[in-house]
Amino acid sequence: MASIRAFLNGRGFFETSDLVTIGLFSAMTKASTLILALAGGGMNPVTLLLRSAVHAALLMVLLAKVPKTGVLTLFNIVGSLLAFFLMGQAMLALPTIIVGTLAVELLVRALGGLEKHPGLGILAVAASELFSRAANIGLAYLGVREQPGLLVMVVVISAFSYLGILIGLAGGIRMIKELRHAGLIV
Repeated sequence: MASIRAFLNGRGFFETSDLVTIGLFSAMTKASTLILALAGGGMNPVTLLLRSAVHAALLMVLLAKVPKTGVLTLFNIVGSLLAFFLMGQAMLALPTIIVGTLAVELLVRALGGLEKHPGLGILAVAASELFSRAANIGLAYLGVREQPGLLVMVVVISAFSYLGILIGLAGGIRMIKELRHAGLIV
């Protein structure tokens, strides 16, 4: 109730530094995954794994740096807008991404929130990315429903990409430990 009162009085839930951090991490994630794809010669299995791993690791660090409800949703919205402006993609999936991340954030909030239980960041990233992959498969099905055999490749690519996310979660945990040891994350 106090956060609602503070928001209505003009003092929002997010501070300016939080919003800048979210924007920087979103841009850094998009830039690093784009550079990995270009340096790796396009979309091949190795760059797909690396891109997904870097995305998950940076998202884990962001959730450790700004452990508030809504960070995941803002990160995905900014990332989708950047992907649209850079590459002309991701606008069709934006509504499903917003609904999915809001559902995941409400689940994390119901379990106690990232502020009290920082380990829930793993659940938040894993569940959000799983929902995103499932939504992408659903959207792909709408496009190829006359030839459902084409959907097999989308499922394989999504599964391989999620494997990269799981690798990135392990890397993100290690990055957070090192950043805490260095004093960059409280």
